[in-house]
Amino acid sequence: MIERNLGNVERVVRLIIAAIFMVWATNQHSMNGIEIMVVVIAVLLMLNGLFSRCYFWYFLDLNTADNEKSHC
Repeated sequence: MIERNLGNVERVVRLIIAAIFMVWATNQHSMNGIEIMVVVIAVLLMLNGLFSRCYFWYFLDLNTADNEKSHC
């Protein structure tokens, strides 16, 4: 498993965006391909925010977490 690579601010932003996407997608009258894709993206953002890990950031070698204060 990869190390924690998301900072707290980025985690909160991802969780807020995920919530907005989820609310928008679930309030549509019919779920077609776009809405399903938005729900998938929202779930991925939510998991990133909850676990502080992003595989895309890992592959790009980015780290927004403060590793000196991290205990994970």
